[in-house]
Amino acid sequence: MSAADAIRESRLVAILRSDDTTRLTAAAEVLADEGIRTIEFPLTRPETLHVISTTAARLGTDIHVGAGTVRTIDDARRAIDAGATFLVAPGLSLPVVEYAQQRGVTMLPGVFTPSEADHAAQARAELVKLFPASSHNPEFLRQIRAPLPDVGVMATGGVTLEDAQAWLDAGAAALGIGSPLLGDSLTTGDFDGVRDAARTWRALAAQNAR
Repeated sequence: MSAADAIRESRLVAILRSDDTTRLTAAAEVLADEGIRTIEFPLTRPETLHVISTTAARLGTDIHVGAGTVRTIDDARRAIDAGATFLVAPGLSLPVVEYAQQRGVTMLPGVFTPSEADHAAQARAELVKLFPASSHNPEFLRQIRAPLPDVGVMATGGVTLEDAQAWLDAGAAALGIGSPLLGDSLTTGDFDGVRDAARTWRALAAQNAR
């Protein structure tokens, strides 16, 4: 299954970001054990590439390990070479989208406006990341999907368990979730709460399976 199909099927992308990268792979293993199949590591620390490589090797091909905050072609190249099967960006860079396509890797460029979503769709991006989602609302997504029904949107940035259903009802293909899923586990190393949160989010996704 391609990363794009896995994201659409699972409807969740777990975003693991921390200044201390030592617990990232352990957290990913917990999430994978709870059935979350698409996991993103933003490239905010130099060590993240090693985390991607290690995690991808440990979790195997059933789990898609991706890189976030991919802003340049060099970011994309290094992430793919490390084993990332999908890339996520905070903004829209058409050269990066084109490069990812040349490498056969799913790319989710970041969009904030209908024009950016349309440009990404015309560049044949399979999915886009609406970011930050909290600066909009689910009705905004519903409105832009009317003229752009072919654009698969992952709402990311400030999505909470309380408004997740509204985003899915508005047509979000998936949700990018970070702190509501992880809490302070990457600081404390206590993953019991992560397991509980993963089960709650997975149940929500299952109720909205396509």
